[in-house]
Amino acid sequence: MEKLNKAIYRYALLVAVSSLTLIAIGAYVGSRATAAQLDTRRFLDANVHSGAAVIVGFLALALAVRQEGMAAALLSWTSLALFAIEGSVGWLGGRLLHATLAPLVFASVVAVMLVTSAGWNEPPELVDERLFPFLRPLAMAGPPLVLLQTLLGASYRHKVTGVIPHLGGAMIVSLTALIGASLVLHRCPTHRALRAAAGWLMAIVLAQVTLGVAAFTMQLLGLASTAALVIATASHVVVGSLTLSASVVFAMQVHRQVRPASARVSDPRERKGTSESAAGLIPPAGL
Repeated sequence: MEKLNKAIYRYALLVAVSSLTLIAIGAYVGSRATAAQLDTRRFLDANVHSGAAVIVGFLALALAVRQEGMAAALLSWTSLALFAIEGSVGWLGGRLLHATLAPLVFASVVAVMLVTSAGWNEPPELVDERLFPFLRPLAMAGPPLVLLQTLLGASYRHKVTGVIPHLGGAMIVSLTALIGASLVLHRCPTHRALRAAAGWLMAIVLAQVTLGVAAFTMQLLGLASTAALVIATASHVVVGSLTLSASVVFAMQVHRQVRPASARVSDPRERKGTSESAAGLIPPAGL
C-alpha cells in the first residue's frame, strides 16, 4: 500500500481539476473551430489553451517530483510523459491523436488521486470472485473500450470518419459499463469502495450518453452554427474524459477488492480486516 499523504492527495486533486479544465478549454475551442463561425466574441482561443497547457505541465511535473510511494510515482511520471507526448502532438498539428491522449492524461492523474487517497490506504474488503463470474473481464475491458470510443469520437468531430462507428462504439461501451456497475450494485450494495466506483461510473456514462444524443439531435435539426451545439459538444468531450477516468477507477477497485477464492492475504493489515474467512475473502452483504 502507498504511504498516506493528504497533502499529496490534495495536490493530485488540483492537478486533476486543472487537467479537466484544460480539456474543457480545448474542447470549446475545437468545437467552435469545427462549427460555423459564430458572431459572439472569441474570449477563448488557441493561445489561451496553450497558456493553460504550460501551467498544467508545470503542475504535473511537480506532482511527479513530490511523490513518495512507488505506485503513485510511477503513475505520476507516466501521466507527465503522456502529457508531454500529447502536447508535442498538438503542437505539430496532430489534432486527432491530441484529442485522444488528453483523456488518458486526465485518467492517469485520477489514478494517482486514487492510490494516494485515504480509502486506498485502508485494508480492502475482499469479496469472492465466484460471486462475480464476469465482473473482472467487464471491468478490465472498460478502459481500453472507452479509449477506443474516444478515438472514434475525435475521428467523427474532425471529419475523419462518419457517425456510425462512434454510435456503435457508444452502445458497446455503455452496455459494458452499465452491466458491470449494475452487477456490483445488485450483488454487493454495502461494499463502500465498489459501490462508490460503480455508482460514479453508471452516473457518468448515463450523462455522457445523454449529452451525445443531445449533440447529435441538434445536428440533425440543422443547429450546427448555434452556441448550444458548441456547448453540448464540448460538454460531451469533457464528460468523455470523466468516463475514461471512472472506468479506470472501477477497474482498479475491482482488481483490488475482488479476488479468487484461493487468494491468500499476505499483508497483515489486509488480514486484520478480513477475519471472516481463512482465505481473507468476505461475501457481499445481503447474500
